[in-house]
Amino acid sequence: MSAHVRRGARTRAFAGLLFAALALALWCIALSVRAAQRPSHIVVVTDDRYPPYLFRGDDGELQGHTKDKWDAWSRATGVKVELRGTRWVVAQQEVLEREADVIDLLAYTPARDRDFDFSPDGATVEARLYFQKSLGGIHDVGSLRGVLVGAKQASACGDWLRSHGVRNLRTYPDSETLVAAAIDGEVRVFCMDAPAANYLLFHQGVAEQFHESPPLYSVPIHWAVREGNGELRDFIRRGFDRVPSAELSRIDAKWLGSPVPTPFDIRWFLGLAVIPVLLLSASGSVSIAKRVLRLRLEARMQKFTTRDGLTGLPTRTLVYDRLSQALAESSRSGNAVAVLFVDLDRFKAVNETYGHDRGDRVLKEAARRLERCVRNTDTVSRFSSDEFVMVLTGLARADDAGIFARKVLGELHRVFDLGGQAVYCTASIGIAVHPGDGTTPATLIRNADIAMYRAKERGRNNFQYFLPEMHEKAVRRLHLETALRGALQRGEFQVRYQPRVLVATGAITGFEALLRWQHPEFGLLAPSEFIPVLEDTGLIVEVGEWVLETVCKQLADWRDRGCDPRPVAVNLSARQFRMAGLDRAIAAIIAEAGIDAGLLELELTESLLMQDPEETVKALGNLERFGVRLAVDDFGTGYSSLMYLKRFPIDALKIDRAFVSDATNNAEDAAIVRAIIDLGHNLGLKVVAEGVETTAQHEFLRTCGCDEMQGFLFSGAVAAADAQRMLVSAQAQAA
Repeated sequence: MSAHVRRGARTRAFAGLLFAALALALWCIALSVRAAQRPSHIVVVTDDRYPPYLFRGDDGELQGHTKDKWDAWSRATGVKVELRGTRWVVAQQEVLEREADVIDLLAYTPARDRDFDFSPDGATVEARLYFQKSLGGIHDVGSLRGVLVGAKQASACGDWLRSHGVRNLRTYPDSETLVAAAIDGEVRVFCMDAPAANYLLFHQGVAEQFHESPPLYSVPIHWAVREGNGELRDFIRRGFDRVPSAELSRIDAKWLGSPVPTPFDIRWFLGLAVIPVLLLSASGSVSIAKRVLRLRLEARMQKFTTRDGLTGLPTRTLVYDRLSQALAESSRSGNAVAVLFVDLDRFKAVNETYGHDRGDRVLKEAARRLERCVRNTDTVSRFSSDEFVMVLTGLARADDAGIFARKVLGELHRVFDLGGQAVYCTASIGIAVHPGDGTTPATLIRNADIAMYRAKERGRNNFQYFLPEMHEKAVRRLHLETALRGALQRGEFQVRYQPRVLVATGAITGFEALLRWQHPEFGLLAPSEFIPVLEDTGLIVEVGEWVLETVCKQLADWRDRGCDPRPVAVNLSARQFRMAGLDRAIAAIIAEAGIDAGLLELELTESLLMQDPEETVKALGNLERFGVRLAVDDFGTGYSSLMYLKRFPIDALKIDRAFVSDATNNAEDAAIVRAIIDLGHNLGLKVVAEGVETTAQHEFLRTCGCDEMQGFLFSGAVAAADAQRMLVSAQAQAA
């Protein structure tokens, strides 16, 4: 063989080896990139009161079909799964706000498709209308004209009904409250997925009182990730593909039951002569098997629905039964029965600050304290996440319930020790007394719940008896909640501007942006009426962002019109302040409007800042770097630490109007106002007084050296055009 041929062979061999090495290197790089992109853990959220899919056992731990399914996925992928059980509305918000990665048991709807990337397959459930037997003619959405319909808050049913033109819709926080309202006649028609509705009606013993419509629609139930997170969705899907089908079938059989096998396949082996015998035997076997399966399922559901897995207290189903018995006994004895609805104040802050594990410890300890308060004839139940219902029997007077409520407040006010970490958690209590406040369990619990919200409005850590006018207010609140869900898209919100002026001269120094709602039926509503609803529903985030955008655009418009714009203060809600990436979002809004960041001032309440001071220092520092001004609103009403106050990069303190209004006729309020002004000035901060309405208050603030003020003495909140005229007038006077 010639040297030329040998060299060619060696060259080809070398090239082959080089190509193989290059391919191997590329394969290794691809594997390393893929491994780098693989998450180390994921957070999955869903409803933790949805047996057998997910619930809490006697030890407080999550268990059920969903838990086992994700455990299998974790074993197949090697990726840790943190499964969180929470309220359904909160679960959706946590995924959208990037506090969780995946939501499970989410029904597909076109509206949700804009926010979530759904898994490729899922189980299918039917949704139906359920209505009282006395109400005829309900068969589809077209038959609902003029009928008040109930639906669960943030449910696929509610979204579907709205998309099909149903406007007379009332939403409830969860399925059990919705069914209770239907039983009580508050709504006579409600929409729900069939398995949940049939289960709840059966366990309330009222299934025969309701009819159901044909299916409105069938909807698949999926796990899903946030829209635009397709890589994570595909990674999770590949993980489920790696879980053996036999293991998934085992999980289904464990929690959902195995199909009853049919014996008819053996007819081919026995001949025509024995077919009748086999048919009779098969019928009996199937009936027995179905009976056994039904008894097993009912026993399992009975356990799930009578005892709370975390605290061991009776659940809603059992407390309704106990309350029914108490009412029957009351009708014989003539004694009163009281229902106390107990809600732990700001419990969500405990969960967010110390974690859900420690939050669960607070709930367990709260349950033990409540049990120590009652007699053997009374009942304490866990009604929902941080809510408890207490049933007091054999009361001689309605006032006895108030005496008992004070005892409960004292017990819950004591410190909760979380392994060396002291936590304080007060409560708000609503009281409804039979027979005056209701004659059915659902009515009494509903009215006690309404009274509890009144206690929260009165400052928390107190109790309130139910009054008839409270129900009217609650109905109005539900109406507002329904209307709020489209108010922003319909252009019903307005931003008004209340001027701030120098105390010494009256010259305008800036404005505070105040949100107003032009309700189509009730007219222009003040923030106090609808802001709490926005916060409870989570809509405050979207509306708050719109306010920031509107204010920044208005500042740019004033500048373009030749006005000398003054700083505008915007209130930030607690939910907004805890959002990841808040600083970047605000910076983007400012940049898009093209304004000086110093023209925007963000106001945060004192209590919000002190929920987690260390995190607050970091968050405020991030905002300060973008150049926005920062102020503490309602100063004097919270529990500020002076150590943290000097570390917060703030520019101003705003004295709460409660102190200003009585400063001229109350020596203690006057001393507080002077102390706040002196403290602010010693820290190098500007001090602004809110709610100034009289010349006497103005003169008092002037003698104390207060810097700025706002209130009706100078001007209320005005439209942008009127605020512009104020700026033009101020410029003319200055010239």
